[in-house]
Amino acid sequence: MGRRGIAFTAGIGFVLLTLAGCSTSEASGMAGAIETVGLQTALDFNDLDGWSNAGQALTLSAFRRSCARILQLNQDAPLDPKTANSFYGEAADWREACRAAADVGPGDSEARAYFERYFAPVRLSNETTKSLFTGYYEPEMKGALHRGGVYQTPILKIPPAFAATRKPWPTRGEIEDMIASGELDASNLALVWLADPVDAFFLHVQGSGRVALEDGTTFRLAFAAKNERPYTSIGKLLIADGAIPRDEVSMQTIRAWLEEHPDKVRPLLRRNDSYIFFKELKADHALGSLGAEGVNLTPRRSLAVDRSLHPLGALFWLDTTSPVPHGEGSEAFRHLMVAQDTGTAIRGLQRGDIFWGPGSEAAEIAGRMKQPGELIALLPRALVSRR
Repeated sequence: MGRRGIAFTAGIGFVLLTLAGCSTSEASGMAGAIETVGLQTALDFNDLDGWSNAGQALTLSAFRRSCARILQLNQDAPLDPKTANSFYGEAADWREACRAAADVGPGDSEARAYFERYFAPVRLSNETTKSLFTGYYEPEMKGALHRGGVYQTPILKIPPAFAATRKPWPTRGEIEDMIASGELDASNLALVWLADPVDAFFLHVQGSGRVALEDGTTFRLAFAAKNERPYTSIGKLLIADGAIPRDEVSMQTIRAWLEEHPDKVRPLLRRNDSYIFFKELKADHALGSLGAEGVNLTPRRSLAVDRSLHPLGALFWLDTTSPVPHGEGSEAFRHLMVAQDTGTAIRGLQRGDIFWGPGSEAAEIAGRMKQPGELIALLPRALVSRR
């Protein structure tokens, strides 16, 4: 995010590849030819392994947020102006289903019947794409509204002087030097001050976060803008420097290395010119961070996708696996997902970044996730019948 989260332009989002050499929210895009989405095979819901117990009520709740946006579009508008194909039809093709979504009763069986009535699964053409599914999360950290004591690392809002100029804005190193010299007044620009500069690094990677204040309240941060400077992966630098073997790089090993070498954190991070600015997110704490679609993300049901191929608001059956929390191996992850976020490193037809939510378990799973799998699109039945 993000990516939106990190998948949210700054992703969003996804931790392992972002740190190891790819990127999401802060990162530059990956090279590669743009693929064409094509209808390959119309399926039946019985063809979706796990469909009967996939928790569709949670997906329906997420989809209703996307529908609120879709129903505001002109009938002939695409679901997403950044999606360069007509495979997913126009807003008019989705309106009947979106209107009906508001009247579906509670429970998975009611939600499942709704999706079966209004949508049909189709397998996507996948002749040139390698699948990859990763994860991102909403980090939690300690902080204060004012500088003092251990709270010495600022998280900045957009400086007015920057907002008045065209991008690219100054590099990370230049911004830090401007803060040190007083050219940028951090006391006025800082939304919060963090206790741990490593937390600040991961906040910049993920693009959103929750800050636990000393009075027991929580201050939420959302992506606001980036300086549009080239992104350099810290994980890739650590591999090149021989600090961490390539096959051992993960969010967990990078955090451990940074915490073990506090004197090297600042000079290492300054090698990455990209810089993220934030804004306060005022939202129900039960809701996830904002994705690129402008709606709150739903843990385990919101997906960051390649917007050039898949529009925000679209539905996908995702058949993959995810790491066992705090354990070895992986377990099946088969759920109906809503495309609600994106990331500059999310490129490809069978490429997605799962939003796992806030907290340590979400971070643990997202940090290790790098799985193969398959996306199957759910399209409105009337649209499929015209293909």
